[in-house]
Amino acid sequence: MADPKHPKPNDQVLDLSDLTLVDITPDAISRLSKLRDGHAVAIANVLSASALALKRAGIHPDEIQEIAAPWADVQRIDEVLPAVEKLLELLHETRLVRGHEIAMRLGEMAQQIRRRAERSPDGAEILAPFEAMLAYQSGPALKAAATKEKARANDDAPTTSSPA
Repeated sequence: MADPKHPKPNDQVLDLSDLTLVDITPDAISRLSKLRDGHAVAIANVLSASALALKRAGIHPDEIQEIAAPWADVQRIDEVLPAVEKLLELLHETRLVRGHEIAMRLGEMAQQIRRRAERSPDGAEILAPFEAMLAYQSGPALKAAATKEKARANDDAPTTSSPA
């Protein structure tokens, strides 16, 4: 079994409890500084600098820790991100497939209900309990008919032109 702490794409169990996740607004995102290509080398350079080199440069060891902790989070996120993205893709595609299955079944049910109602003298009693479902199912057809009627009305309307 896969390790939830170190998931791979297609794993469905992910344990990210070691990360403190942050939720910010889109506006705040646009104001954040971005890491550029080559950042890993720059960070490794600073983190591996000797105590003497840091002292000469006037960098306090606490400042190194202020980079080391978020860098560990970035590396952890980079490790799990492919699995998270694949899981999101699988969820999205599964939702689409399940929605398709539901839509097909609703269509079949609507047809069955309408056929039964047409053949029965109590047709209204058969249709009534399913009014909401039938309205949902008929929605696209009614919208298309209204659009065609509107287009037909626009074509039939006389055009007024001003003399030049």
